[in-house]
Amino acid sequence: MGPGRRPRRETKGSYAEAMKKPVPASIVSLFQRYPALAGFSVRGLQDIPDNCSRSGDEGELFVSDIGVLPSFTGGDHTGEIFQEIATTLADLLAEHPEATELICGRTFARTLH
Repeated sequence: MGPGRRPRRETKGSYAEAMKKPVPASIVSLFQRYPALAGFSVRGLQDIPDNCSRSGDEGELFVSDIGVLPSFTGGDHTGEIFQEIATTLADLLAEHPEATELICGRTFARTLH
């Protein structure tokens, strides 16, 4: 059972298959523009607790687990980063509605070299 006693979605494939999915360029760009952004997850309706507000749209997506490294910001840019994630995802889905399947259920994290 998932959060809110909802049945968990069947696994869409193995971890290796998930890693083969390309990361949209607009999401890569977020990490380039905001060095303090460590990562974030995109969840579907079935993955969030019942106490979270919803619009009623079955295809609704939620951003969660946003990691921001305050030591890199030189100030508090957390709100700006949160808003930019939401705007970037909204723009991506407006231009490419099929991207919902690509991003839902994934965690995007900064690559360290």
